Amino acid sequence: MAGKHSFASVMQLLLVLLMLLSIILIGQKSTFLLYKVGLILLVITTISQIAFGNIPPSANFATSMRLYGIFVGITVALFAISIALAPILIGLGR
Repeated sequence: MAGKHSFASVMQLLLVLLMLLSIILIGQKSTFLLYKVGLILLVITTISQIAFGNIPPSANFATSMRLYGIFVGITVALFAISIALAPILIGLGR
């Protein structure tokens, strides 16, 4: 099947291109709004790329979405736990 790409592999390419766009938006100096949009876009695409980077490129749409939900849930949970534990760990170090 020449020319046919799986959803996961197309999504990975799209996320890389969006990360490049977000870096360009962060680097521009004309508008602070574009900087903020670029920063938010970078955070979202980075978390999504972490998830899609762990999905097999051969996965179909349904499998990709199911795995994406699981991976994003795990990533968000880790960030939330880290943020919640930081003050406690700092308190233990005093």
